[in-house]
Amino acid sequence: MTEIPIVDPHVHFWLPSTRRWYPLMQEPDPSRPSTLGDLRRMAHDYTAADYLADSAGFDVTALVHVSATSRRGSHLDELTWLDRVAGVDGHPAAAIGTVTPDAGWARIETELDSQRRSPLFRGIRVLRGLDPSARSTARLLAYLAMHSLVFDLVAHPHSMPLWAEALRAYENLTVVLEHAGWPISVDDFGSWSTGLGLLGELPNVHCKISGLGMTLHTLDAAVQEPWVQRCLEVFGPRRAMFASNFPVDRMYGEFDRLYDGYRAAAAPFALADQESLFGLNARRVYRLD
Repeated sequence: MTEIPIVDPHVHFWLPSTRRWYPLMQEPDPSRPSTLGDLRRMAHDYTAADYLADSAGFDVTALVHVSATSRRGSHLDELTWLDRVAGVDGHPAAAIGTVTPDAGWARIETELDSQRRSPLFRGIRVLRGLDPSARSTARLLAYLAMHSLVFDLVAHPHSMPLWAEALRAYENLTVVLEHAGWPISVDDFGSWSTGLGLLGELPNVHCKISGLGMTLHTLDAAVQEPWVQRCLEVFGPRRAMFASNFPVDRMYGEFDRLYDGYRAAAAPFALADQESLFGLNARRVYRLD
């Protein structure tokens, strides 16, 4: 098979050994057993060098870092750190930041203005707490559209219809649905598929096929295949992109197993479409050129 260059549009770098930015990982609640996989494969320092070791044998040409801080306010420090890291390691090529959703619009706008000074900054995601019907969300989406920034959308099956309705007013905003719509459990397939279809009706919405290990607890291609195929059916090869979500999905298997599954899913498509799925769509959406 022809080796296709990869742009991985969803990775996390972190240094929990020295930076107290990740309390969800560094300070787990012992009264709430984790439903995640082997945390030992995730909850440690992870940098570009570690990622490149995991992806050895694949032609990875660029990475997009997605903010993973869970300590309030630390995302601004994270982006400053990433600017320095990129200057030394050459990765990441771009970064998706975040905002504090309940801080009020003045604070949110200040955080956005600050992040826009970074040459890596391409847009935001908000992991939790963003209400699609809130006035502050409408102002946030308008700001992102005005400044040609990407909205990496965190939605789940129950909220995808609400987001589909909210986003209809922002046809000039580039939206990327994270983690294939982030189904909570394998029992969500029906509602997830319906919500995916609603978002797919919006031509400015793209789909990041990633993070399914968090739902399925495996990177096995046969288990992921119906979910991946539904994403490709709804969004097609020009509005979908494959991503690793490493090191989080690393808890469920190896990089080569994940990407071999993606290769199998993409095999029926023409070479140009495969190139789009593995790299060109992400390169275009996140303006890596």
